[in-house]
Amino acid sequence: MKAMSLKLEEQQLKLLERASRTTHIPKSTLVRKGIALVLQQLKQDVVSADFRRDVDALLSEDRALLKRLAKA
Repeated sequence: MKAMSLKLEEQQLKLLERASRTTHIPKSTLVRKGIALVLQQLKQDVVSADFRRDVDALLSEDRALLKRLAKA
């Protein structure tokens, strides 16, 4: 593991400290878990982006076919 420093807004820090006290989970662990959640969401969005790209490609093919049919 590598060390990293970051800046938090005052309210974020207060909420993080409260969550740490309430759960008895160290702040560093909570931050790592939060980062993992964000990365997981981004990973899921990438899959969704691939799906959207596939759908857009199919729609583009359909438009091209409709244009050809319209000319016939």
